[in-house]
Amino acid sequence: MRRTPQSRLAKIIGVVLVAGVLTSCSSSTSTPTNPGNGTLIAIVQDVPICNAISANVVVEALSFTEVESGATAGFITTTPSFAPEIRLNLQQLRDFSTILYEFPVRAGNYNQANFSFELAQIAAYDPTLSPPVHNFTTSLTNPKPFFTLNPPLVITAGQANVIVLDFDVLRMLLTNSSGNITGQITPVINLTQLLATSPTGAVNPNGFTELDDLWGFVRGITNTNSTSNPTYTGSFQMQLLSPSTADAPEVPINLTATTKNIGFASLNHLLPDSYVEVDAILDSQGNLAAKTIEVQAVEDPFPIQSGITPSTALIGPIVSIKTDAAGNPVQLNLWVRDAEPDDTSTLLMDSIYQVDLTQSPTYQASVMGPNFANLSFGPLNLAVGQELVVHGAYTRPPTTTGTTPTLPFTVEPTAIYLRLQSMQGTMGSMLAVGSDNETGVFVLTPCCTLLQGVPLYVVTNNQTAFVNVTGLSGITPVNSLLVKGMPYYEPQAVTINGVAIPAGTMVMQAKQVHVLQ
Repeated sequence: MRRTPQSRLAKIIGVVLVAGVLTSCSSSTSTPTNPGNGTLIAIVQDVPICNAISANVVVEALSFTEVESGATAGFITTTPSFAPEIRLNLQQLRDFSTILYEFPVRAGNYNQANFSFELAQIAAYDPTLSPPVHNFTTSLTNPKPFFTLNPPLVITAGQANVIVLDFDVLRMLLTNSSGNITGQITPVINLTQLLATSPTGAVNPNGFTELDDLWGFVRGITNTNSTSNPTYTGSFQMQLLSPSTADAPEVPINLTATTKNIGFASLNHLLPDSYVEVDAILDSQGNLAAKTIEVQAVEDPFPIQSGITPSTALIGPIVSIKTDAAGNPVQLNLWVRDAEPDDTSTLLMDSIYQVDLTQSPTYQASVMGPNFANLSFGPLNLAVGQELVVHGAYTRPPTTTGTTPTLPFTVEPTAIYLRLQSMQGTMGSMLAVGSDNETGVFVLTPCCTLLQGVPLYVVTNNQTAFVNVTGLSGITPVNSLLVKGMPYYEPQAVTINGVAIPAGTMVMQAKQVHVLQ
């Protein structure tokens, strides 16, 4: 079921990161003192670009250069047991974070990181094509870049050490004077070390950070606490970022008495192969403590029985909707950029899948996103641009030449979930600002080709987080914005925060408003 190295490099960005144990270049014959190892946890996120709808990255390893006596030390690379494939889609990480990997690193100070890009390919939506998928063959301006770490990365022995790798796609993908992607890539990656303590030494209540939308599927379940934190009641192993179900990296998700369980009563009722979304705190010891766990469906990606159709969770944005004479949706076309689990011998990423809506699947909005306006989600609330998780059986079409299907995949869904997502654009107009400077409504003009010309009404309240701006009054039309929230299509007129929103409008209930520039 694994993709060969040649085939996966032919389809996605390959990034080589080598996790290293570093040694001194000293000519002394004395045996150096072993400083011990610390656990390095790498978190990855992305700064987006509008016209790329998908940007896949395959990660294999990461290396650092150690500081010794003011000089850079030589190093010997030791590759950890990475899975056959750790895959990221950077466009799904717009203002989201996920765990890349964790591995032991020798204690010390490191002032340089080394990355090596092997191959790159980006996909963008292009309505002039059929299907509307434009795959870019890219070239690298620097295949083996070094990045300076300032301040240096400090690895402490016997402790969890956390870094954030921020893939700055906004500056990585070069564009022409018209704003279109050229296919050239200049690697731009920012590395930041996170601390679980404040400058005064106090432990932060949220540990290192919060990861508000991890997604993957359940592997193993443990009903006992395997950590030193006495508040944890048990855990399950969650697989993410790898389509291979063999030897893939897994992270333990710990539960507490206050964890909010959605779709299951307790660990005793949690089933392997369940697709889950998780909001968790990365505590000061490097453990993931779940605040909310949402089980959406149990998948059967690799059925043993002959004649059984495999099922999985297909993830991506709607690119078009087909309706009947009465205006009821009967089919949607989904750009699939991720699947959990992913049968890489069968499924194709960055392809259009036809989802049949005539079998009356269940509709649900994910609890990971806000719904302070009490909006409903059903078939009439579907719209182009919404990010969905479609659960159900898929059928691969027959092929006539080679191995690429000549017709779209078809999907018989059992459940459709609206996901928490981010949309990028600029403010078209500010319609209302409350006395708290947090509650209000403004119109977002999306910058992506998929949604150009379609106004998006963004509604906020006192639970909305504002990044790089103090509140609504600080947002100007020149700001590039990234709004994280839940986009509902409203076929009828509604009034929210005192503003009359017209019928046939997309309404984004904002969890976060981020000013990018």
